[in-house]
Amino acid sequence: MTAPPTLAIEAACGVGEYLPYAPIDLVLSEGDFALIEVPGPRRGASFANLCTGLIPLTSGCVRFLGRDWQTVPDAHADALRGHIGRLFHQPLRPETRDVASRVLLARLHHTRIPEAALREEAAVLALRFGLPGLPVGPARLLSPPDLRRAACVRAFLGRPRLAILELPLAAQHEDMLSALLDVGTEARGQGAAVIWLANAGPALRNRAVRPTHRLRLTDAALMPVRLPARVA
Repeated sequence: MTAPPTLAIEAACGVGEYLPYAPIDLVLSEGDFALIEVPGPRRGASFANLCTGLIPLTSGCVRFLGRDWQTVPDAHADALRGHIGRLFHQPLRPETRDVASRVLLARLHHTRIPEAALREEAAVLALRFGLPGLPVGPARLLSPPDLRRAACVRAFLGRPRLAILELPLAAQHEDMLSALLDVGTEARGQGAAVIWLANAGPALRNRAVRPTHRLRLTDAALMPVRLPARVA
């Protein structure tokens, strides 16, 4: 039996001023990488909310792992979101009292992965993003770049089936852009689909970024984008 797509957006119109007024269609399967150009973080956040079932629809449907967000019970929807990693545009807040708890929270709440295993995985990811280990203590003791690194760890922790990167500020730094690409490629090799929402940043300009889907989200539509041919 063929597995359903990881994410299937079918003629979906969502309630929200930052979404297109026309229906959206997008299908992503295991290993797919969609690079979507968006005009700003608000539109990116609205699209991410649409993908994760957090926006009511006026028409169409959005399915994650074959389940329609509009029909699954709330408890099941929360469990499904445990398989989604999300790197928000804004980093962890400075008033966060315990960075480690914030990094682990979603996976501890929505999955059955033992805490010890999650901490071990988080420590390995932290090293890959340039941290000496899983940060402990309040966020005010960490620099802004390290808070962004911790947010990257949170997004990829627990082997998500779908990872959504919302105009990641971390990508503005060459070392963190490289780490995001490497960890994202590894996640795709393990069966994840990745959505990278970008806005005229390095991800759009870097030829090393090779998505399976290159799209642009506008007021009117989600449409494919073709890169200009290279000049010899």
